[in-house]
Amino acid sequence: MYTLRSDITDPERNKVIMSNRARTRERRQEREKQRKRNRQMLTVGAIAAIAIILAVLLVIANLPTEATIDEETIAHYEGIETSFTEEGFAVLGDPEAPVKVVEYASFDCPHCGEFYQTVEPTLVERAEAGEISYTYVPLYGTGGIRNGEGAARGAICAGEQDAFWEFHGVMFDWQSLYANQAFDGNRLQSGAEQLGLDVGAWNSCLRSEDTNAVLVAATTAASQLEGFTGTPTVTVNGEIVTPTVGEINAAIDAALALAPVSTDDETPAVEVTEEATEEAAEPTEEPEDETTPEAEPEMEETEEAAE
Repeated sequence: MYTLRSDITDPERNKVIMSNRARTRERRQEREKQRKRNRQMLTVGAIAAIAIILAVLLVIANLPTEATIDEETIAHYEGIETSFTEEGFAVLGDPEAPVKVVEYASFDCPHCGEFYQTVEPTLVERAEAGEISYTYVPLYGTGGIRNGEGAARGAICAGEQDAFWEFHGVMFDWQSLYANQAFDGNRLQSGAEQLGLDVGAWNSCLRSEDTNAVLVAATTAASQLEGFTGTPTVTVNGEIVTPTVGEINAAIDAALALAPVSTDDETPAVEVTEEATEEAAEPTEEPEDETTPEAEPEMEETEEAAE
């Protein structure tokens, strides 16, 4: 605060006042400039920090993700016939098998993971034996694991390269290994690479119209199934069965008992070869009569009696 001297004149006093006001205005302007500079520095710092964080996240996202694949999972399906329904659903085993088992499931569903661990091995065995065909209807969003849709799309596209069942097994294996992060990051692509897939073709397939159509068909099939309430849902020849080993095996056995006997099981006719025919046509030598000493007198007695 400035105190004006009492001995100065009014013009001088006015000059002092104006000078004080000018200095005050300058100081205010300087403080405002400093605040602007501070705000600019903070803004630049925040942008730089965000850029660094994004760069780190990008690097992390592109790092190779752990994607363990059990060789036993791959071997589990070797040598078994595979095909697809008209809707694009994967089929394991002979599609003309007498019993049709259909599973409606999703990779993000923990109960489906339990089904895979406890029930599916039996279904694979029976499919390999020719007793059943086993169809998987790929749903998603019925469980709490993130990116179940991505896993479903990945499996469908693996099927385009004849690896649906292997990819499907790996997805459920990852449930127990990585829990809610099973399908995060680039783990799905790492899995495709380890399975030996053409990753370029696999990536192109993920968002294709054909893949979209399979997922829509799966949702439609589940919604039209009378009694469908969630995943996993299993049908045996069209009838919903409690998804346990005992109930499913019992339903399969009952269906097999009612199935018509295949003519392939009849005893095949014996093929008659030309060599066998010739051998049968050759005359066999008659063995010479061998008489015992006791028989000769009887023959002689018979001749003497005739004389």
